Amino acid sequence: MKALFKLLRYMRPYRLEVIVGILTVVLPVAMELLIPRMLQYVIDQGIRPKSMDVIINGAMVMIIAAGVSAIATLGQGFVRARLSQGIAFDMRNDLFRHIEGLPFSTLDQLRTGGLMTRISSDVDTIRMFSSNGLALLLRALLMIVGSTLLVLITNVQLSVIMLICLLFAGIFIWGFMNAASPLFIIVQRKLAALNTAIQENLAGSALVKAFVRESHEIERFEQRNTEYMEHNIRVGRILALVMPLLTIVTNLGLVAVIWFGGIDVINGHFTVGELVAFNNYLMIGMTPVLLLGNIVTMSSRAEASSVRVLDVLNTPIQSRGGENAYNPEKMHGHVVFENVSFHYGGGADDNRAVADNLNNANDDERGNVLENVSFEAQPGQLIALLGVTGSGKTTLVNLISRFYDATSGRILVDSVDVREWDPENLRSHIGVVMQQNLLFSGTVRENIAYGRPDASLEDVIAATKAAQAHDFIMSMPEQYDSMIEARGANLSGGQKQRVAIARALLVSPRILILDDSTSAVDVETEIKIQDALDVLMKDATSFIIAQRINSVLSADKILILEGGHIVASGNHSELLQSSPIYKDIYQSQFGTDHPQPAPSTSSDLEQVNYD
Repeated sequence: MKALFKLLRYMRPYRLEVIVGILTVVLPVAMELLIPRMLQYVIDQGIRPKSMDVIINGAMVMIIAAGVSAIATLGQGFVRARLSQGIAFDMRNDLFRHIEGLPFSTLDQLRTGGLMTRISSDVDTIRMFSSNGLALLLRALLMIVGSTLLVLITNVQLSVIMLICLLFAGIFIWGFMNAASPLFIIVQRKLAALNTAIQENLAGSALVKAFVRESHEIERFEQRNTEYMEHNIRVGRILALVMPLLTIVTNLGLVAVIWFGGIDVINGHFTVGELVAFNNYLMIGMTPVLLLGNIVTMSSRAEASSVRVLDVLNTPIQSRGGENAYNPEKMHGHVVFENVSFHYGGGADDNRAVADNLNNANDDERGNVLENVSFEAQPGQLIALLGVTGSGKTTLVNLISRFYDATSGRILVDSVDVREWDPENLRSHIGVVMQQNLLFSGTVRENIAYGRPDASLEDVIAATKAAQAHDFIMSMPEQYDSMIEARGANLSGGQKQRVAIARALLVSPRILILDDSTSAVDVETEIKIQDALDVLMKDATSFIIAQRINSVLSADKILILEGGHIVASGNHSELLQSSPIYKDIYQSQFGTDHPQPAPSTSSDLEQVNYD
């Protein structure tokens, strides 16, 4: 239970609740241990003539003891609720905060369903143990130790029976814990796999229906559900053995006490009251042993969940560089790639030693997504990236924001390696519109102001006008206060893209990254957005990934990527003359053997429409 004890540090802020909780456990146990002694007194003294006072006094003491026990137990319930909920609250917050700090490379390896299971089911299992399990465990230990001491005082010879019973019970419980603990870890893993299947299916419901794969997904879910059920059944079989074994041990001990104790009473070595008290102490000592079966089950589950929670909490977060991190007030937007190579699943990711080892390996064997990429972007320049799917365009721009660290080489922003920047400072100066435009549940205004929550409505409207989103927002029922459903389900693809562009523009970035951000809008809207960007982002360094070549004609530099390499670089006119790949892309979209400039501004588009 090492992992579980490590997480008990979450009790430190609740020292008062812990102390009161211990007192409310100790008091009822003390009262229960007092009652058999009072029974012995009443039985042995009350059968004598004129002993009514003895009976009344004994009964009053037992009633008071029961009352104190009830009040303490009631208080214990309140304290346990406060303590367990506080622990769960703090643990969930720490888990979520830690997950938010994990690098992308780690999040890629941790499935969403598994993380959800850890932050919900695993934390709740630990909460249940901290609420019920710890109190029951303390109560059981106090009752066993207290009753054992009292039976030793009452009769040393008969107490040997109780000690033998406790020894066998301890052996059974130890064996059960060794057998059950690994199974509980597997059960939680199967639950995580089940949650992952549900999460993936719900997120991709449209894809499932589009390819008519409902039956396949049902079969996949049933398979994981079956595995989860089968492992729970295996645990249940072990649990089914514990209680009968402990019950047999307890009953055998009770029979032995009554047998040998009765003989001592007949022989005058033992009073009836002492025998009754001894039997009561035996039951007080052995009843917790029966409860230990449930306690061990709870602790084994909590230990398995603690291991999984610690797996996340012990995962290194992305380094912020400490006090020496580069943290300027202003960024100029000068970006330089120097012989940058990268492959997924083995980048630097804050581990320079690992990076050095990887750099000594053969790049081709590692399957690099980017290979010796070098270029420079001056502040205010527009850099366009073209290439077939899988050529490394998105990976390249992700390295600028340090979503991943380069495997080799380095990326400089304002002449400083991005690994030396404070990540939050670096990203606060970068506006990103990703391929998948994720919107959160909330109002339109809240989504647009996500990166700048204090933005005024006027600033929000200015950004939406530049992104050509203002008109459709004004047509919504509550306009900027209209609710957006999860993942933007009530918006079209083009509307989501425009909201995402407005969100990026609102932070006034020094570096703007548009990753195929206008693929879902028509050409006319795209050109209007580009016109607005030319004005708003004239001083910012912009990186644009586009499928339509008319989106990149005005770029200061166009990089052609193929197989992770930059195979051509230049502006539109230069590449038409020097790059067969660029010329083929251009001719495939405009269908001419004599390339002519495509419309890249609103006035050009009007002229094309007029012609």
